[in-house]
Amino acid sequence: MLDIHCHFIPGVDDGAKDVATTLNMAKKAKSLGYNAIFATPHYIESSHETQKEDLLNSVEILNNMLKERNINLSIYSGNEIYYSRNVLELLQDEKVCTLANSRYFLMELPFTGKVLGLNELIQNITHVGYIPIIAHPERYDFVNQNYKELYDIIEAGALLQVNLSSILGYYGNKPKATVKKLLKNNMVSIIGTDSHDDKKIYDKFDMAKKKILKLISEDKWEKLTKINPSYIIEDKNIY
Repeated sequence: MLDIHCHFIPGVDDGAKDVATTLNMAKKAKSLGYNAIFATPHYIESSHETQKEDLLNSVEILNNMLKERNINLSIYSGNEIYYSRNVLELLQDEKVCTLANSRYFLMELPFTGKVLGLNELIQNITHVGYIPIIAHPERYDFVNQNYKELYDIIEAGALLQVNLSSILGYYGNKPKATVKKLLKNNMVSIIGTDSHDDKKIYDKFDMAKKKILKLISEDKWEKLTKINPSYIIEDKNIY
């Protein structure tokens, strides 16, 4: 499996607090069957603006660190980019990282309210070749009010990544109900962990997987956790 959403780099956002936590995250992820992790620290304009060069250096250091410790896990670069009208400029000016230097990038939306003009923005982004992956849509209020609004977002060219632990009610009952609808209606392209530490998500992985497999097939699970994420690394089209 490959995890495209993980706050893995120590000390840059609200994720891993130190190197020891990062190493424990790597060990647990590997033990659960992950072969690769995309490090996706928050990028929020005027708040969390980690320099791209610093992030790439951190990824290189972490890969070397894991190799030295015989932890066979590959780390790829990325960002969880918070919605901005300037997101296309941020990408074109290379201020943010796409996922594994591909066309794909992870974008977080505001949790409350609805973004006006979002479909048009997505169309403009995809028109020039980038492909947005909307992070954890089941956590947004407008989606919980009417998940079918995501059909237009998908039609505009975006993909959806849901969080593994949403199925357990980790973010509340509404996201739990919504993620079930998204999975049942074949609207999800990728399942990620959105891990911020070495305990909460990894320790509940088996329970979450079991519940998800009551909604989708084993083949679909493999597609959402392995095949589609691998297409990002290869920069192939995900349908």
